Amino acid sequence: MHTLLGYSWAEIASILAVISVLFSGVYWLINHGSKAFNKNINSVLKPFSEQLRTLNTNIQKLNASFDKQQANFERLEKRVDEHDRRLDRHHERIKTLFEKGEEK
Repeated sequence: MHTLLGYSWAEIASILAVISVLFSGVYWLINHGSKAFNKNINSVLKPFSEQLRTLNTNIQKLNASFDKQQANFERLEKRVDEHDRRLDRHHERIKTLFEKGEEK
């Protein structure tokens, strides 16, 4: 009878069959466990993901609001500068009017 490492071909086939069944079982457990783990992780992280999406949307709206406020502030600043220049001109006119009134 033929042997390999002291085992017959039938014994080697049986050992390989047992090893393949064990590896298949371990692979199935790992695969099934990872699917269950991923499902649990996704169910736990889903609310956080939705909250992050909502937060991102709110931050974008807030940035748009800040941009509008910045534009309004710049517009108002230009108007204040214009009014300040007008007040300076009015002050000079009043000053010259008082000087002309004192000369008479």
